[in-house]
Amino acid sequence: MRTVDKNQRYGLVSEGPDWSRESMGSVAAVVGGFLLIGLPVAGHILTPLIAIPMALVLSVLLANYAPRTALISVIIALLFQNFFVSMVSSNLSGPDEFKIIRGYNFVILVSIWSAFFASYWTRFRAQNRSIDLIMNLTFGAVGLVFFYFLIGLVQNPTTAVIYLRNILTPILIFQIALITFWRFDFGLTVPLFMVGTIFLLMGYIELIFREDWLYFTGGESYWELDMRSARLSLEWDQEARETGFVMLGFLDAFRVDLFNTPLLDGLDLRVTRLMGPNMHAISYSYAVAFLLVFALFRGSVIMALLLFPLLVFANAKGALILFILVLGAWFAFKLFGARMSLWVTGFVLALYAVAGIVVGLQIGDFHVLGFMGGLYNFLGFPFGHGIGVGGNLGTDFSQLDWPAYQAAGRTPVAIESAVGVLLYQMGPAAFFLLGVYIWLGWQTLRVASFTGASLHIAASFALLTVLVNGIFQEEALFSPLALGLLISLNGMVLGQAIRKGFVP
Repeated sequence: MRTVDKNQRYGLVSEGPDWSRESMGSVAAVVGGFLLIGLPVAGHILTPLIAIPMALVLSVLLANYAPRTALISVIIALLFQNFFVSMVSSNLSGPDEFKIIRGYNFVILVSIWSAFFASYWTRFRAQNRSIDLIMNLTFGAVGLVFFYFLIGLVQNPTTAVIYLRNILTPILIFQIALITFWRFDFGLTVPLFMVGTIFLLMGYIELIFREDWLYFTGGESYWELDMRSARLSLEWDQEARETGFVMLGFLDAFRVDLFNTPLLDGLDLRVTRLMGPNMHAISYSYAVAFLLVFALFRGSVIMALLLFPLLVFANAKGALILFILVLGAWFAFKLFGARMSLWVTGFVLALYAVAGIVVGLQIGDFHVLGFMGGLYNFLGFPFGHGIGVGGNLGTDFSQLDWPAYQAAGRTPVAIESAVGVLLYQMGPAAFFLLGVYIWLGWQTLRVASFTGASLHIAASFALLTVLVNGIFQEEALFSPLALGLLISLNGMVLGQAIRKGFVP
C-alpha cells in the first residue's frame, strides 16, 4: 500500500520503511519509550524522590546513547502519559498530587532537550549555517517567552508556570527533532507506525467498550480527580442553568453537541467524545490528525481509513478542518507548485480566519469572543500583561457572563483563543513567535518544492493551518499534541534535508 515518489530518490524523512531492517531496533525504541514514561509514573506511587531522579537519569542516558529512542520517547510520553496516570490514579492523595504526576512528560522533555542542547552548543554550533539560523531564531523566541514569563510570574505564579510549559513545549520538541535528524541517518517511520497502531487500537476499544475501558484503566478515579474542582466550584450547576443540560457524572461531561458549534444546533445531535489515552478530546483529535496525515502521506491508506472515524468521534472541528485543508493544499501543490500553492493556501486560510471571526461574532461563539477580547486588550495595552495572566487557566469560568460578552462582542480578557491569549500575554513578541512558526513552515515547503515528497508538503501546510486554528482554540497552539507534534514533523524534515545538503 506504499506510494512511491521522490521521497525515495532523495532519501528524506518520508523514505519508505524497511520493515525487515528496522523492526528490531524500532521495537526496542518503542518499548524504551513506554518504559521511560511508565516507570516514573509507577515509581511516583512509591515516592517522587525515586521517580523524579529516575526520569531525569533515564532521559539523559537515552539522549546521549540512543537518540532515536529519545525522540520517539518524547512522542510516546505526550501520547500515553495520562493513560499510565489513569492506571494508578486510585492511589493518588488528591488533585494536588494528580497535577504533579502529570508533569513527568515535561520533565522527560526538558531533560532530553537539555542533553541535545548541551551537545549542540559545545560540539556542533557554527558547523552549519542553516542549523545555526534556525536554532538562533527559535532560541530568540524562547528568550522572549522567558522575558514575559518573568512578568507574569510575579502576578500569577501557578498559571505562569503552566503557560510557560505549554508555549515552550512545541519549540523544544522541534529543536530535538531538528538536531536528531541533522546528526543521525535514521527514520522514525516504523516506530511511528507501531505507536500509531497502539493508539488506534486503544481508540477503538474506548469507542466500542467505553465503560469497560474506563473500569479497567482506572478512568473513574482519574476523571473524578480531574473534574472535582469543576463540581466544587458549581460550574456544572451554572451550565445547567444556562443550557438546561444537567450533568450527573463525568460521562455526561463527555457529551457535547456535534462539533460543539451552534451552527449545527438544528441537527439536535449530541456525541460522546473519545478522550483517548491522553484523556483530552481536543488534544486527542489533533494526535489522530497527526497520525492520519503521517499514515496517508506515507502510503498506509488502510491505517488512514481506520484513523478517520476516530477523528470524527473525537468531535473536535479544528482538527477535522486541519485535515481537510491539508488535503486541499496538497492538491494545490501538485497542480501549481510550491509558490503558487502557498499563495492559494494562504488565501484560503485568510478566508477561513475572516469567515470564522465574522460568523463567530454573529452567533456569539465564545472562542471568537475570547480572541476579540485578546485583540481589544492588545490594542489598549500593546506591551503585554505577562505569561499566565488571563487565558483559560487564569480565568474563573464560574464567574463568566457569556450573555454580556455576546452583547459586547468580546470577553474582558483573552480566553479560548491561543492567538488572542498570546497577544494579551506577550504583546508584540507574539508576532515574533508566530512569525518564526510561519517561517519554519515556509522552509519545509521549500524542501518540499525540491523533493516533491507528499509528507513534506503535508507537514508544511499542517503547521500553517494549525496556526490559524489557534485563533479559534487554545489547544491548537498550547497542546503538545497539536502544534507540538506537527512542528516536530517539520523539524525532522528540515534536519534531514540540511544534513543531505538541501539547504533551505
